[in-house]
Amino acid sequence: MGNDMNINIMIPVLNEEKSLLEKIYILTDYLNSTELKEKYRITIIDNGSNDKTPQLCMRLSERLEGIVYFIRLEHRGVGLALRAGIKNNPFDIVGYMDLDLATDIRHLRQVYREFADKGQNIVVGSRLLKGSRVIGRSGFRNFTSKSLNMILKFYLKVNFTDAMCGFKFYKKDIAEKLLQECSSNNGWFYCAEMLIRSEWLGIAIKEIPVRWTDDPDSKVKAGNLILSYLKEIGKLHKERRYKL
Repeated sequence: MGNDMNINIMIPVLNEEKSLLEKIYILTDYLNSTELKEKYRITIIDNGSNDKTPQLCMRLSERLEGIVYFIRLEHRGVGLALRAGIKNNPFDIVGYMDLDLATDIRHLRQVYREFADKGQNIVVGSRLLKGSRVIGRSGFRNFTSKSLNMILKFYLKVNFTDAMCGFKFYKKDIAEKLLQECSSNNGWFYCAEMLIRSEWLGIAIKEIPVRWTDDPDSKVKAGNLILSYLKEIGKLHKERRYKL
């Protein structure tokens, strides 16, 4: 462990031509002003966009060669994007965050220190820990998030507090191991499944409280997300009962 570690920040995108350039330049400008300069890469993974997003991603990878890496997928799904990113990851630390930068980007320095100085295997953000600050989130979204996390705890016997926060990072070998353990789910639940499998394997998860600002233009449909989560939770519950 130590300061020679490097970090690969994956960002799945879908039809983000309006905000892509602005957000990526905000992120790179910030990282270049910190001790993470020359220790990071941003991997943008396009999930079948049908606007100008792929062309903009290509332009970024050319302008910021060595900093921005671009993977194009023809099919949609965050789970699919994460698997592609991990399979193509050469860095010591790999994880993902959302393009809207809802999680304060200053937490990236904290994540890096948790790995480099403290030897953590997994570091994830939580909006539900003491010290977290959530800004602009509707009561409905807050309720559904807490409810789904309670269901996870009850049915799948896990201890982490926030399965859905889009800010999760892994040591390279841990991420690769989880690829072998997890399902082929292509949706958002894959993000939670990686944490669930980690706990079942006895791999420690370090949660950090984060400052998180809601994106009013989020493309995530809460109703569909809830249904997909409940379906996948049911599958894992049956799997766990069978193994026990």
